[in-house]
Amino acid sequence: MLKLQIANEQDRKEAQNRERRRQCELERRNRIFNARNRKIGVDVPFLERQVQEKRSEREEQQRRELAFAQQMIKDSNLAAVLEARQREERRRIGLEIDKYRQNYQRTEDRREFDLNDPDVLKKQLPPRASDGDPVGMSSAQKFEGEDLNYEERKKLMAAQKNAWLEQQVQERKGAEEERKKAEAAYMMAIKARDLRASELDKLERECRYRLGQANLRYNEALAAEKKQIEQIMKEQEEADNTAEMYNNLTSDMLTENPDVAKSALGQNRAIGFMYKGMNQEELKKFYAGQKEQMEAAKVKREAEQKMEAEWQALSKSIQREVAVQDIEDKRKRREMARQLMEENQLMALQQKEREKYFREVVYNNTPTDDYYSQFNTTTR
Repeated sequence: MLKLQIANEQDRKEAQNRERRRQCELERRNRIFNARNRKIGVDVPFLERQVQEKRSEREEQQRRELAFAQQMIKDSNLAAVLEARQREERRRIGLEIDKYRQNYQRTEDRREFDLNDPDVLKKQLPPRASDGDPVGMSSAQKFEGEDLNYEERKKLMAAQKNAWLEQQVQERKGAEEERKKAEAAYMMAIKARDLRASELDKLERECRYRLGQANLRYNEALAAEKKQIEQIMKEQEEADNTAEMYNNLTSDMLTENPDVAKSALGQNRAIGFMYKGMNQEELKKFYAGQKEQMEAAKVKREAEQKMEAEWQALSKSIQREVAVQDIEDKRKRREMARQLMEENQLMALQQKEREKYFREVVYNNTPTDDYYSQFNTTTR
């Protein structure tokens, strides 16, 4: 015949205990297997303070970077203005130099231009052109030692030499004057640039000074306004305190007016925080009601004592029945213990067979990674 096990109250409690231990084991595993919490713990205020310090440092760094970027932009704009002025000055000087070269240093005005003139052959006349009628192409054009235009050529060469010397002197004087003018203009431009930069710096310092003065005046006005407001509030508070003290001195609470304690909810109702006590008639009624309550409490206490005696008798009878039931339960537990011992003996034999199997079969094999992965999975 098949034996069915019926779950009783003890089985349910054991199941609940097993479930509770299993939940505790899971929570303990989460705590112990967390290396950080196991070694150093979690200091939430310290972490929050670190986060706040990091945030403050990041904001301070951003503020410094913003101020530095603004200063860099300002310096860059000033440098760009100065660089643009310098480029404009160099361009103007270059234009003046080119103009001077075009006007006073032309290629055809050079002393050796006749040696480098590309059209020199086109400009030459045929030999003996001044000797009367020209000779033919096949005739001799020049004879050794012949110099027909020596005197004229010598005068021209002397005049040309003087002209060249005079021209060089004038060119050098003009070049020196132009150089001096260019240097003077360049120095004036540099002085004007420096003067403009100093003026801009002076204007900037003056603007900062005026801004600081305006902020100072504004702060002084705010301080004066705040002081005036505080004085007005202090005077108002003193007036309110004086009025409050006067109202308290003349109030119904301190004058102990019994009429103010009457409530609008009923004739026998009173306002608690205004009630000043009972008169003689009310005291007599109170004592009479208190005596009636004492008599009622005495009757109630006698009834409770009678009921307590009945409950004691019932409890003794229940205890006798429980003792008989305990004897019967002990007999059943002894029988269950005997059956459990027999089952344990059978399980011991099975355990020995299992150990023999493990010793002769399982433990002879080489452990694998699966064998080692089964450890350190619980907290016990």
